[in-house]
Amino acid sequence: MVTALMDANPTTFAVYQMHVSDPPYNSAWTDIRKVFYGNILDGIPWFAYDGLWDAWPISNYASNLTMRQAVPTDVTIEMSGTESGVQTYDFVAQVCIEPGGIDKTMRVYMVDALDHWPASPSYERNTCRQAATTEDVFVTAGSCATVTRTFTFDAISWAQQSDIRIIAWAQTPAVLYPGEVHQAKVLAWPFTPLTAIFADGF
Repeated sequence: MVTALMDANPTTFAVYQMHVSDPPYNSAWTDIRKVFYGNILDGIPWFAYDGLWDAWPISNYASNLTMRQAVPTDVTIEMSGTESGVQTYDFVAQVCIEPGGIDKTMRVYMVDALDHWPASPSYERNTCRQAATTEDVFVTAGSCATVTRTFTFDAISWAQQSDIRIIAWAQTPAVLYPGEVHQAKVLAWPFTPLTAIFADGF
């Protein structure tokens, strides 16, 4: 179901997957996010839409996505990646609020994910491999904030370069969910620098 939704909404549905309490696929960061989402009290799978609520059951995933896509946002994100070392890239997320939007503080997240990993089961998509430190930014209408992070890819990811994804999102700062995700962006391999068309995010 998730794969079908990703394929049907390639530019408007940003998905990443976390393994929790599941060595070797989980990490300290994913276990922290598990706590953020209330220790996933409803069980696994637990699929947070826009950081607000679990979209379960699976039969409701599509209708819940349609409902959330109808909710407007004044936040945009553009991303770029530039090689800076051996298997290492610097990534920039340009987080903007459209003219006429509402000034707000957002917590910017950035993760390195690997699609189709692990190979089994086949429904594994954009599994989190590592996460950067977050950054809180205050953005006013018609302006942007730039967040830069660096990822070095391990041998597992480097062997599947075409499946590497860098995912960034801007979320309402919160200790525990709900925390609304105002916008998200997926940057797929091969990575490219920002061009003039994205100047100031508009």
